[in-house]
Amino acid sequence: MKKSNIIISDITCMKEKFCIAGWDIGEKRMKRLLIDNMYWDEKDIPTYSVINVENEPLTTLRDYPHQTEDTNINLDSIKVLEIYQPDGKLAQLLKDSVSKDIQTIFDDNVIYNSYIHKKTKCASLGAIVIPTSKMEFFIENGKLRAKVMDSSDKKYDLKVSSKYLRDIFEKTKDVEKLNNMLNDAKYVHLRIGLARPFLIQDNHCYLMLNGVFLY
Repeated sequence: MKKSNIIISDITCMKEKFCIAGWDIGEKRMKRLLIDNMYWDEKDIPTYSVINVENEPLTTLRDYPHQTEDTNINLDSIKVLEIYQPDGKLAQLLKDSVSKDIQTIFDDNVIYNSYIHKKTKCASLGAIVIPTSKMEFFIENGKLRAKVMDSSDKKYDLKVSSKYLRDIFEKTKDVEKLNNMLNDAKYVHLRIGLARPFLIQDNHCYLMLNGVFLY
Protein backbone atom coordinates (compact mmCIF):
# COMPACT_ATOMS: atom_id res chain seq x y z
CA MET A 1 0.00 0.00 0.00
CA LYS A 2 1.10 3.55 -0.70
CA LYS A 3 1.00 6.26 1.97
CA SER A 4 -0.99 9.43 1.34
CA ASN A 5 -1.90 12.59 3.20
CA ILE A 6 -5.69 12.90 3.00
CA ILE A 7 -7.97 15.66 4.29
CA ILE A 8 -11.03 14.07 5.92
CA SER A 9 -13.85 16.14 4.40
CA ASP A 10 -16.99 13.95 4.29
CA ILE A 11 -18.27 12.12 7.39
CA THR A 12 -21.69 10.77 6.53
CA CYS A 13 -24.38 8.64 8.15
CA MET A 14 -25.67 5.44 6.62
CA LYS A 15 -28.21 3.08 8.21
CA GLU A 16 -25.80 1.37 10.60
CA LYS A 17 -22.38 2.37 9.31
CA PHE A 18 -20.55 5.55 8.30
CA CYS A 19 -18.97 6.62 5.03
CA ILE A 20 -15.69 8.51 5.30
CA ALA A 21 -14.11 10.34 2.37
CA GLY A 22 -11.40 12.90 1.82
CA TRP A 23 -9.17 14.85 -0.53
CA ASP A 24 -5.84 13.24 -1.40
CA ILE A 25 -3.45 16.19 -1.25
CA GLY A 26 -0.79 14.61 -3.47
CA GLU A 27 -3.09 13.10 -6.12
CA LYS A 28 -5.52 16.05 -5.96
CA ARG A 29 -8.64 13.91 -6.05
CA MET A 30 -11.34 12.59 -3.74
CA LYS A 31 -11.11 9.13 -2.20
CA ARG A 32 -13.80 7.15 -0.39
CA LEU A 33 -11.93 5.39 2.41
CA LEU A 34 -13.08 1.80 2.93
CA ILE A 35 -11.84 -0.78 5.43
CA ASP A 36 -11.55 -4.22 3.82
CA ASN A 37 -14.00 -3.03 1.15
CA MET A 38 -16.51 -2.04 3.89
CA TYR A 39 -17.82 1.12 5.57
CA TRP A 40 -16.83 2.32 9.05
CA ASP A 41 -18.13 1.46 12.50
CA GLU A 42 -18.97 4.42 14.74
CA LYS A 43 -16.16 3.61 17.17
CA ASP A 44 -13.56 4.08 14.42
CA ILE A 45 -14.74 7.22 12.63
CA PRO A 46 -12.25 10.12 12.60
CA THR A 47 -12.89 13.81 13.04
CA TYR A 48 -12.21 16.45 10.38
CA SER A 49 -8.46 16.26 10.03
CA VAL A 50 -5.43 15.65 7.85
CA ILE A 51 -4.31 12.04 8.13
CA ASN A 52 -1.47 9.99 6.75
CA VAL A 53 -2.75 6.55 5.77
CA GLU A 54 -1.80 3.47 3.78
CA ASN A 55 -4.21 3.03 0.86
CA GLU A 56 -4.70 1.17 -2.41
CA PRO A 57 -7.37 0.76 -5.10
CA LEU A 58 -10.40 -1.26 -4.07
CA THR A 59 -9.96 -4.97 -4.78
CA THR A 60 -13.67 -5.69 -5.33
CA LEU A 61 -14.92 -3.00 -7.67
CA ARG A 62 -18.43 -1.57 -7.39
CA ASP A 63 -20.37 0.09 -10.17
CA TYR A 64 -19.63 3.63 -11.25
CA PRO A 65 -20.01 6.38 -10.18
CA HIS A 66 -18.85 5.21 -6.72
CA GLN A 67 -16.03 3.20 -8.27
CA THR A 68 -14.39 6.52 -9.23
CA GLU A 69 -13.27 7.22 -5.64
CA ASP A 70 -13.49 3.87 -3.83
CA THR A 71 -10.20 3.15 -2.01
CA ASN A 72 -9.13 0.58 0.57
CA ILE A 73 -7.13 1.71 3.60
CA ASN A 74 -5.23 0.11 6.45
CA LEU A 75 -7.11 1.43 9.50
CA ASP A 76 -4.20 0.69 11.84
CA SER A 77 -1.84 2.82 9.74
CA ILE A 78 -3.71 6.11 10.29
CA LYS A 79 -1.67 8.96 11.77
CA VAL A 80 -3.55 12.17 12.52
CA LEU A 81 -1.38 15.12 11.43
CA GLU A 82 -3.75 17.98 12.26
CA ILE A 83 -7.35 18.37 13.47
CA TYR A 84 -9.77 20.98 12.09
CA GLN A 85 -13.16 22.45 12.90
CA PRO A 86 -15.83 22.60 10.13
CA ASP A 87 -15.06 26.22 9.31
CA GLY A 88 -13.16 28.51 6.94
CA LYS A 89 -9.74 27.01 7.65
CA LEU A 90 -10.92 23.61 6.53
CA ALA A 91 -12.74 25.13 3.54
CA GLN A 92 -9.52 26.87 2.48
CA LEU A 93 -7.59 23.63 2.81
CA LEU A 94 -10.13 21.96 0.50
CA LYS A 95 -10.31 24.73 -2.12
CA ASP A 96 -8.85 22.51 -4.85
CA SER A 97 -11.81 20.14 -4.48
CA VAL A 98 -14.36 22.85 -5.34
CA SER A 99 -16.30 22.97 -8.63
CA LYS A 100 -18.19 25.95 -10.06
CA ASP A 101 -21.62 24.30 -9.66
CA ILE A 102 -23.23 20.96 -8.88
CA GLN A 103 -23.61 19.82 -12.49
CA THR A 104 -19.88 20.40 -13.03
CA ILE A 105 -19.01 18.06 -10.13
CA PHE A 106 -20.81 15.24 -11.92
CA ASP A 107 -19.87 16.08 -15.54
CA ASP A 108 -23.39 17.34 -16.39
CA ASN A 109 -25.00 14.00 -15.58
CA VAL A 110 -27.48 15.18 -12.92
CA ILE A 111 -31.09 14.44 -13.91
CA TYR A 112 -33.96 16.67 -12.68
CA ASN A 113 -31.49 18.31 -10.25
CA SER A 114 -31.92 15.16 -8.20
CA TYR A 115 -30.00 12.01 -9.17
CA ILE A 116 -27.50 10.31 -11.46
CA HIS A 117 -27.99 6.96 -13.15
CA LYS A 118 -26.04 4.03 -11.76
CA LYS A 119 -22.99 3.02 -13.86
CA THR A 120 -22.41 6.62 -15.03
CA LYS A 121 -18.64 7.21 -15.27
CA CYS A 122 -18.26 10.42 -13.30
CA ALA A 123 -17.37 11.59 -9.80
CA SER A 124 -19.54 10.64 -6.83
CA LEU A 125 -18.04 13.24 -4.47
CA GLY A 126 -17.28 16.94 -4.75
CA ALA A 127 -17.89 20.44 -3.41
CA ILE A 128 -19.18 23.91 -4.22
CA VAL A 129 -19.05 27.28 -2.43
CA ILE A 130 -22.08 29.59 -2.31
CA PRO A 131 -23.27 32.56 -0.23
CA THR A 132 -25.17 31.38 2.84
CA SER A 133 -28.17 33.42 1.63
CA LYS A 134 -28.66 30.77 -1.08
CA MET A 135 -29.20 27.92 1.37
CA GLU A 136 -31.86 26.94 3.90
CA PHE A 137 -32.44 23.91 6.10
CA PHE A 138 -35.95 22.47 6.51
CA ILE A 139 -37.73 19.38 7.83
CA GLU A 140 -39.69 16.96 5.67
CA ASN A 141 -41.39 13.93 7.21
CA GLY A 142 -39.23 14.41 10.30
CA LYS A 143 -36.00 14.28 8.27
CA LEU A 144 -33.47 17.08 7.87
CA ARG A 145 -33.09 18.43 4.33
CA ALA A 146 -31.53 21.49 2.67
CA LYS A 147 -32.55 23.79 -0.15
CA VAL A 148 -29.57 25.00 -2.17
CA MET A 149 -29.18 27.34 -5.12
CA ASP A 150 -25.77 27.02 -6.78
CA SER A 151 -23.82 29.58 -8.81
CA SER A 152 -25.72 28.59 -11.97
CA ASP A 153 -28.99 29.49 -10.22
CA LYS A 154 -30.18 25.89 -10.23
CA LYS A 155 -32.19 24.78 -7.21
CA TYR A 156 -31.59 21.52 -5.35
CA ASP A 157 -33.46 19.78 -2.54
CA LEU A 158 -30.92 17.61 -0.71
CA LYS A 159 -31.10 14.95 1.96
CA VAL A 160 -28.67 15.82 4.78
CA SER A 161 -26.30 12.90 5.38
CA SER A 162 -23.59 14.84 7.27
CA LYS A 163 -22.96 13.34 10.71
CA TYR A 164 -21.94 16.75 12.05
CA LEU A 165 -25.24 18.36 11.01
CA ARG A 166 -27.37 15.38 11.96
CA ASP A 167 -25.84 15.31 15.46
CA ILE A 168 -26.76 18.97 15.99
CA PHE A 169 -30.29 18.44 14.67
CA GLU A 170 -31.04 15.24 16.57
CA LYS A 171 -30.36 16.87 19.96
CA THR A 172 -33.25 19.36 19.71
CA LYS A 173 -34.97 18.83 16.31
CA ASP A 174 -34.60 22.62 16.03
CA VAL A 175 -33.99 23.42 12.38
CA GLU A 176 -33.77 27.14 13.16
CA LYS A 177 -30.53 26.54 15.06
CA LEU A 178 -28.96 25.35 11.82
CA ASN A 179 -30.44 28.25 9.86
CA ASN A 180 -29.09 30.69 12.45
CA MET A 181 -25.64 29.16 11.90
CA LEU A 182 -26.04 30.02 8.21
CA ASN A 183 -27.14 33.56 9.04
CA ASP A 184 -24.03 34.12 11.15
CA ALA A 185 -21.70 33.37 8.21
CA LYS A 186 -21.20 34.79 4.72
CA TYR A 187 -20.16 31.73 2.70
CA VAL A 188 -20.68 28.01 2.92
CA HIS A 189 -18.48 25.26 1.50
CA LEU A 190 -20.85 22.40 0.66
CA ARG A 191 -19.75 18.78 0.39
CA ILE A 192 -21.98 17.06 -2.17
CA GLY A 193 -22.09 13.30 -2.70
CA LEU A 194 -24.15 10.52 -4.21
CA ALA A 195 -26.10 7.93 -2.25
CA ARG A 196 -26.05 4.29 -3.18
CA PRO A 197 -28.93 3.22 -5.45
CA PHE A 198 -32.21 2.60 -3.64
CA LEU A 199 -33.72 -0.87 -3.84
CA ILE A 200 -37.01 0.55 -5.09
CA GLN A 201 -35.19 2.73 -7.63
CA ASP A 202 -32.06 0.72 -8.19
CA ASN A 203 -30.86 2.84 -11.10
CA HIS A 204 -30.88 6.14 -9.18
CA CYS A 205 -27.98 7.56 -7.13
CA TYR A 206 -29.49 10.59 -5.38
CA LEU A 207 -27.62 13.75 -4.45
CA MET A 208 -27.03 14.34 -0.75
CA LEU A 209 -25.38 16.91 1.48
CA ASN A 210 -22.27 15.42 3.10
CA GLY A 211 -21.17 18.50 5.03
CA VAL A 212 -21.05 22.28 5.41
CA PHE A 213 -18.12 24.45 6.43
CA LEU A 214 -19.19 28.00 7.30
CA TYR A 215 -17.06 31.14 7.20
